[in-house]
Amino acid sequence: MSISPLLNKDVEAFADNSPVMMWSADRSGARDWFNRTWLEFRGRDIAEEIGFGWTEGVHPQDLPASLAVAKTAFEEREPFQVEFRLRRHDGVYRWILARGNPYQQEGAFGGFLGSCFDITDHRSNEEKLSDALIEREALLREVHHRVKNNLQTLMALMRFMRRSATQDGREVLDVLNMRLVTMALVQKHLHSADTITEVSATGMLAAILPELGDMGLGIELELDPTSVDLVLQGQASAYLGLAVSEAILLFAQGASKACQISLVIDEGGRAVRMVGAGGALEASQVLLGQRLVRQYARGAGATVEMGEAPNGPQIMLTFPA
Repeated sequence: MSISPLLNKDVEAFADNSPVMMWSADRSGARDWFNRTWLEFRGRDIAEEIGFGWTEGVHPQDLPASLAVAKTAFEEREPFQVEFRLRRHDGVYRWILARGNPYQQEGAFGGFLGSCFDITDHRSNEEKLSDALIEREALLREVHHRVKNNLQTLMALMRFMRRSATQDGREVLDVLNMRLVTMALVQKHLHSADTITEVSATGMLAAILPELGDMGLGIELELDPTSVDLVLQGQASAYLGLAVSEAILLFAQGASKACQISLVIDEGGRAVRMVGAGGALEASQVLLGQRLVRQYARGAGATVEMGEAPNGPQIMLTFPA
């Protein structure tokens, strides 16, 4: 094996025993040295690999793009990185991550030094993970689609039952219908999102609050425009939407005239702050709503604080930092 023009025998011995495949190239881009790790991987001697002999092992589908990347890097004398399949000594193609960096020799451009890593297993794991995420996304969309259809059936049944209900019964059914509508709105947003693996909770609230405001609750709803973007997993985002909607119903039942929702970051973590204008939360008829807010918040992974602000009730949902 010939010695690299850049290395003495001691350094080359070190390179030959490195688990990383190494190479060097002259100013034209032709390889003028490979370490033993490369040669053992390829199962060829250095005379067969130097120059552009090494390209005989590159998969034909990957060769044009790989050479183009290297050519541009040599012309511009800039570092480069490229992935390609390289045939191993046993005939099996393995995915290789190749990196090259230009070097100076006596103050002038001398060529490139490079290293190569076998990333086949890493790529395989990435592909498996990607396939699993795609399957999970499809399954979640199917589940949400079925939930949406079931909710529509329940709401139709509610409307039918309301026709023959007493006044007290209608009030109970109206509250229950509002909760079903809220669930449907959250499902609608999740179903239309680009991905439900990670969902912008801020975007979801911006989408559903106007529709909640049109439900005749007698309360004005405002999402603070300075709110931060809060991104959650799809299920957590759904629970958050339900918790916020239930809190809004609490404020309306407690006689608040308005509710401002803010998403903030503070020392305690990320938080959704809801502040009502007027009213209170201690009325006995809203105890179920308070339990539902806490239950939904737990589903979202948040803790709940309920209390009174200077001008009305306040509910805070805090997510861990």
